[in-house]
Amino acid sequence: MSSLPNWSRSLGLLVLADLRRRYAGSVLGGLWALLAPLLEVAAYAVVFGFILGAVRGPGVPYTVLIASGLFPWMWFRETIEGCSTLLPDNRWLRRSRVPAELLVLRLVLASSVRALVGLVVVFGYAAVSGPRASIVGWASPFAALVLQALTCFGLGLLVAPVTTLVPDSRPTLVSLLTLLTFAAPILYPESIVEGPLHSLLLWNPFTHLLRLYRGPIEPVSWPSLSVSVAVAVVTAAASLAVGMAAGARLWWRARDRL
Repeated sequence: MSSLPNWSRSLGLLVLADLRRRYAGSVLGGLWALLAPLLEVAAYAVVFGFILGAVRGPGVPYTVLIASGLFPWMWFRETIEGCSTLLPDNRWLRRSRVPAELLVLRLVLASSVRALVGLVVVFGYAAVSGPRASIVGWASPFAALVLQALTCFGLGLLVAPVTTLVPDSRPTLVSLLTLLTFAAPILYPESIVEGPLHSLLLWNPFTHLLRLYRGPIEPVSWPSLSVSVAVAVVTAAASLAVGMAAGARLWWRARDRL
């Protein structure tokens, strides 16, 4: 971690190179970074919103609700899954002075394009539907963006060496992320969950991040907003602490396994 600031000037070029590599050879190129998540949102909206009629009534349109939750979740999922194969996919790191943490940060930033698309949807709908939130509500998605980036970076520092040292943990991680898609109000509004299930929902830090992301379209009370900010900050700090501790203990062992 101590050498990471020395490579910060290369970070932007690495992120751009990563985005170009993902869509190299494609006719639409980087447009797939926008089209792929939009198609996934459309699929969920058709199945759950139109065919099953799972969520109907007043409030935010279901398509906007899904986009505001699914885009940030795609960012998280893509980052964690990418970090699980980061070291095996970059075996040259074993003979390089480039800090592996730089590649984690590159992956976090490159994947954040999806969350930025979600912000465009949220702000666009909020602007069209009229003022509903305070200035704090309009600013909360940016706070969520920063806090999620820190959380993803910290967890990425943990996931990359652990999945290299324990390869069987990779498929387990992918399955767990699939299950967690339904453990936060990503595809459904938080308001329809009541009783003990709602209490369980609040134990998921991503629930609180979603409150911040949806601040302009689904304003919450000051006490709830304060709790969500506190949970998101603590989660980011804990993720960074655990990730840096894992980096100090596990990164060199993981490199030796490449």
